[in-house]
Amino acid sequence: MNIRFANQFFWPDEAATSQILTDLVRAVDGRVSVVCAAGGYTPDGGARGLPPEGVDVVRVGTSRFGHGKLQKLASYAGFYAGAAWRILSGPRADVVITMTTPPLLGLIGWAAQRLRGSRHFLWEMDVYPDVATSLGLFRSGGAFDRMVGWFADGPRRRADGILVLGPCMTDRLAARGIPRALMFEADNWADGAEIRPMEFARDGRLKVFYSGNAGLAHDFDTFQRAVERMAGEQDDFPQRYRFRFSGGGPRMGALRNWAQGRFANVQFGGYAARGDLATAFGASDVGLVTQIPETCGTVVPSKTYGILAAGRPVLFVGPAAATPARIIAEHRVGWQVEPGDAASLAALLAWLQAHPEEVEASGRRARAVFERNYDLPIGVTRVLDYLGLPVKAEIRAEAERRKLISAVTEPEELV
Repeated sequence: MNIRFANQFFWPDEAATSQILTDLVRAVDGRVSVVCAAGGYTPDGGARGLPPEGVDVVRVGTSRFGHGKLQKLASYAGFYAGAAWRILSGPRADVVITMTTPPLLGLIGWAAQRLRGSRHFLWEMDVYPDVATSLGLFRSGGAFDRMVGWFADGPRRRADGILVLGPCMTDRLAARGIPRALMFEADNWADGAEIRPMEFARDGRLKVFYSGNAGLAHDFDTFQRAVERMAGEQDDFPQRYRFRFSGGGPRMGALRNWAQGRFANVQFGGYAARGDLATAFGASDVGLVTQIPETCGTVVPSKTYGILAAGRPVLFVGPAAATPARIIAEHRVGWQVEPGDAASLAALLAWLQAHPEEVEASGRRARAVFERNYDLPIGVTRVLDYLGLPVKAEIRAEAERRKLISAVTEPEELV
């Protein structure tokens, strides 16, 4: 079987979609090909070293990806042209799986389905055009919104199936008229062998860690106002809390400027490599995830799963209908605060600082829930089974072992 994936980012890039796709293709029992860009998202994300075993990597030359509009458009255009040429003129693929970087990549998969008889699956990481309109990049209901929606929804309705990241994304696509029968909910995952829990280090402070991109879809205003409120009310605020942000993105600079010279306990660092996340989370008590309400269902923050893997509870500042909030409510692995409610966030942080035993209990539940639902062997097997693709025997065996354990036991942490 000739299996072909298409996404602008792939190994060794550190972008979230790159990491997820790399995990998945490593688990396929047989050769697959990945059409991706030669340039990376992260500064050192160009092609280097050897590709993952059993994967034919087809690199398409593009300009370097950037956060500026012109940079993005140039990078997207180069990738569209190269990917279309590779997929539509190269050896025919039995199955084509398109992700959503760049947007409308499903059009190429639909063309392969229509012209070459390939089966086509969409793997929705971001729902377009909704994510763009929710961020105010163009007007909802306007001509551009309708045009992009028409191009996005056509391949969706004709696809053999659509992978979505949670119920909120199912609801968002259903509101666009996409049949629910076409959609399969498959959460993202993290590598629990790479990110393992470390002991909590009590030192009297509540240590909160944010890792990854700080983009337009993330809410930092609520956090900032909560910090300002606590700093004004608590004389020992610097001694009771530490907040660390590790990553980049369009909003990280503004956040750094806001904190500089005002809050010494709000600290910043660059992107943490995936292999370093266990140590980074081990130096914290709680993992922070944020999302603005307008983007509910258009994106699902993948950093949630790394936090669970590290055995840390999730502090989600985002809408209650979003997938992270549903995971928290179902499994008691953290706390959710509505965006804009800085008073409740400040009160919650004070309560968590005063009750480290509750933080640690939630962290133990987080790891137990992760091992039963969101670890890499479970996540990749769930996706590959839906796609009808073969799974390596050792990975399937581990996923089946986890299912059996879940069916017959209930860890003490979950009681």
